[in-house]
Amino acid sequence: MKSVGLVDAHAYSLIKAREVKLFGGKTERILLIRNPWGKKEWNGDWSDNSKQWTSSLKKQVPEYVNKDDGCFWINFKDYDAFFYITTICYYDESYVD
Repeated sequence: MKSVGLVDAHAYSLIKAREVKLFGGKTERILLIRNPWGKKEWNGDWSDNSKQWTSSLKKQVPEYVNKDDGCFWINFKDYDAFFYITTICYYDESYVD
């Protein structure tokens, strides 16, 4: 975990999911993840400094920012390999006054 910039046994937030079109017509599913500490980010494929971020792909993902802010993109395959538990919270607006 440390070698790829992640903290083991630590909670992260899943902010957004995107499917981007790659050169040659293939697609890639990527996820925007946030470390609540605001630091320590994934450093593999699709991370802030990754070579995957071409100018064309940056246009497809307007939320892309190269900043040490705890937010990073990761592809679904790597997410599945490194994040072993995912919990989804359901929000029901009918309970809000």
